[in-house]
Amino acid sequence: MILLLLACTEPADLILRGEIWTGSEWTDAIAVTDGVVVAVGDEVKRGDREEELPGPAYPGFMDGHTHTLAGSFAMDRLLLLGTPSMQAMVNSVEDYAAEAPEEPWIVGYGWLPDVVGEPDGRLLDEVVSDRPVLLVDNSGHSAVVNSKALEIAGITVDTPDPPGGIIGRDEDGELTGYLLEAALSLVSERALQDYDDELLASALDETLDDFARSGLTGVTEIMAVPGFDLSRPWIYTDRDLPLRVVVYLPIFELDDVASADELRGTFESEMVRFGGGKLWVDGSMGTGSAWVSEPYDDDPEDYGSHYFDVEELTDIVREAEERNIHLKLHSNGDAAISAVLDAMEAVKAERGSLQRHTLEHAVLLAEGDLERIVALDLPVSVQPSHYLGASLGDTADRLGDRFAQCYDHRGLVDAGVTLALGTDWPVWPEPSPLLSAWSAGRRDPGGLSVDETLWSYTEGTAQSMGQSDLGRLEPGYQADLVVLNARLDEGELNEIRVLQTWVGGER
Repeated sequence: MILLLLACTEPADLILRGEIWTGSEWTDAIAVTDGVVVAVGDEVKRGDREEELPGPAYPGFMDGHTHTLAGSFAMDRLLLLGTPSMQAMVNSVEDYAAEAPEEPWIVGYGWLPDVVGEPDGRLLDEVVSDRPVLLVDNSGHSAVVNSKALEIAGITVDTPDPPGGIIGRDEDGELTGYLLEAALSLVSERALQDYDDELLASALDETLDDFARSGLTGVTEIMAVPGFDLSRPWIYTDRDLPLRVVVYLPIFELDDVASADELRGTFESEMVRFGGGKLWVDGSMGTGSAWVSEPYDDDPEDYGSHYFDVEELTDIVREAEERNIHLKLHSNGDAAISAVLDAMEAVKAERGSLQRHTLEHAVLLAEGDLERIVALDLPVSVQPSHYLGASLGDTADRLGDRFAQCYDHRGLVDAGVTLALGTDWPVWPEPSPLLSAWSAGRRDPGGLSVDETLWSYTEGTAQSMGQSDLGRLEPGYQADLVVLNARLDEGELNEIRVLQTWVGGER
């Protein structure tokens, strides 16, 4: 408030002029002091510096769901995007092993379970037997490893499946080297010991620069993928960041809530904020492991997988409420979503109130659960590009008639749910918010309008993260904006280009 009062008498640091969408109206100028918008339109008086924007400007886009550190690391190793078969993966590993002899592990990322079929890590032994190999699928929910990796991790035929995970075995009980969901942690914990902060973040700066050039002024950074705990938020602290990073620390068990609480405040800066905790309730649609209430069409015994039951979820939500920690809850299938809502309703009944925790993905809703989400006032973070991939793969076939109910972002918006948009990068390997927003309008029927995607990618994402000073260009909000070569309503979103990205009044 003091800053805004001073703005009435003191010249602003910067005045930006042009065609500017504030989040509620078009204006011709905004004034910025100390990185914050202090005046808009006719209220803009004087400035120490003025700039004319080269195109229409909007509040900066914020990706509601990324794995930035994990993705920058994985995308800088062996890329397996589009790999057509297990044998092709073997060939790629052989080539990469020769090209990167100093890497402590041969790490690959991006193969599609729908395409590769039954992965068998024993085939990797034919080309690499003396170095550990870890190849993670595009969703991050499964991996194939060689025998050396199993040996280092201490996994034998007698090792039991961990809760929420599966160690792949053939019909004779022999290990295949396939790991699903929580079983990944058996190998990842050992692998990560061989990567210090510098090596783990070797491609992070380049990744963040790419994000900023795409029009992103902020990201939700989920510092883990299933089975991989990358809780090293201090990696961001002293970097020259081109965008804001809101950190969510992983919660794999109840005690992790307290661990997240202990870390909060130890790494925050002007550009790095603590957002809360992220937990995985179920598996993924891409691996066919989302927790559903009716079995998948191709297997009457398969209901997917889950990490927690309702009682365990209730304990985690209760602990998060007591510590004032916001949760992002990965829940794809209808059984997973119902379990989360059961837990939240129980805690709200005990305490009389509940934070606006965020549902992540929320692909398939059970009848009546949309009304429960509205009643609890829960934001939902979705990735519209996921629908495009799912509609072309095994996910649609395995769900049968139920697939028509999936990815109903139109239904969420019409019900009044706060929608946040994002990519789940690197699961969707293109960070462009304009491309992702374009894909949000491709679902037929049920696509979102340009105005709806814009709001969801700005203010909706900010609300889902509890960031009250982001998402608009009005007095009191951070001067985070993106300048485009055309207005969003003047062409196809995937053809519009980003000209400039400003964060805190700096380009």
